[in-house]
Amino acid sequence: MSLVAGTFVPPATAQSSSDPPRVSISVERRPADHGVVRYHLDFETPGDAHRFWLINYTGNVVSSEGFVADSTKNGNHALRWDGETESPSMTITTSVKSGNGREFAATDDWTLAPTPRVSVAWGESGDDEWSYFHPFQDEYPNRDVSFADAGVLGSAFTYVGKYDEHVRSENGQRFRMIVAADASPAESPRNVFDSLAAASKRIPGETPNDVLLFVLPDPIWRGGYASPRYDELWVHEAARLDDPQNLWLHEYIHTRQSFDLGDRMSWFREASAAYFASDLAMQQGRTSKSAVADTLSLKSYDESVLSNTDTWANREVPYYRGALTLWALDEKIQKATDGKRSLMDVFDRMNRRDGTVTYADFTKIVADVAGQSMTPWLDEHVTTTTKPNLEPLRNSDSAGSNVGKAASDSNGNGNSGKESDGLSDVQPPAKTGDLPSTLVLWGGLGLVGLVFGLTLAQYVSGFVSRFRGGE
Repeated sequence: MSLVAGTFVPPATAQSSSDPPRVSISVERRPADHGVVRYHLDFETPGDAHRFWLINYTGNVVSSEGFVADSTKNGNHALRWDGETESPSMTITTSVKSGNGREFAATDDWTLAPTPRVSVAWGESGDDEWSYFHPFQDEYPNRDVSFADAGVLGSAFTYVGKYDEHVRSENGQRFRMIVAADASPAESPRNVFDSLAAASKRIPGETPNDVLLFVLPDPIWRGGYASPRYDELWVHEAARLDDPQNLWLHEYIHTRQSFDLGDRMSWFREASAAYFASDLAMQQGRTSKSAVADTLSLKSYDESVLSNTDTWANREVPYYRGALTLWALDEKIQKATDGKRSLMDVFDRMNRRDGTVTYADFTKIVADVAGQSMTPWLDEHVTTTTKPNLEPLRNSDSAGSNVGKAASDSNGNGNSGKESDGLSDVQPPAKTGDLPSTLVLWGGLGLVGLVFGLTLAQYVSGFVSRFRGGE
């Protein structure tokens, strides 16, 4: 461990027992531009015997006091406490213009913006051990948060403005719904909570302790968005529980996806959320098999191959073609096991698998669950343009009848799904993203005038994991 020529060289897995300095975070919208949210972080004065760095930040640092511009051994910009300034501080902003322009929005009354990410590297002088904390996430041990007006600071989303709050605790989870003050939800909080709680009981595996939901009106994109890593999501106020593509359930299912997917399996994240959302809605009597079949038949994508994103006509392919394929696969699994197992067992085993789930892994898991190989059928429908026949599914007795009845033991392994966004400009019914990975923001280092940022979405989580020894 050394600080040579101003270079920060932390170990891969070292940990320190001492807590970082307390931080007070104040949040407000920029008066002249409601699309920009400003975060001011005031830290307590670190002890003389401590080292204190800010690393891995996203957003735009507009000012800092008591920090010196430096860099990590990987060449990423960092801020190092000068060792003298009392109550060092940092001001950082994020914008609704981040991402592809549909994830966030602002009006005169409210703003939904990405929450920035800052890692605090903390250690005692002369000690080779370091600890790493994130002030904007709940894991930070000592923090206070205040808003100039009103708002909610999530790990992925920041909402600034007045709101109504509704809370339900059930099945080991706490659902917290934030409804924008000018929103008129098509569904009551009670009905939404009932649906989510019922779905939670049908999905095997570990449940998130807390799920944060936002309900927003126009001009937010008329769909939904989820951050599986932080178990947060938003939906448009018009979302209905009787929609065959149920946005509420779709986004919630994303919070139950903890698998990492290989390139040939990228379709499965949205396809499984789309299929299970429809299937769970059927289970709850909120929609019908014919309505789901009619919806999935609206778009065929005859020339698209699920396993090859380069062939996709647009980003909607997994929502329609992928969901249809999983519906047919679920029926095959249920018939092969006399209804004792289903696609939910496959989903469960994928969640519990360590490492990336490749297409070969997927075919093996399906074979293990079904008790027989289905690789030829999968190869035909996942790796070619062949699509399942919808009519047998529309009339089947088994399709959609066994969702959630996973036969395997399930312990779960957390909920840190990862998926990048951005295949085309077509708006899908709903989408997901690991916000710290997909919304990498650029900006200047304010007073010290340095340009910083992380350049690769996938690099962010790996970089943090190396510094913290895994998350």
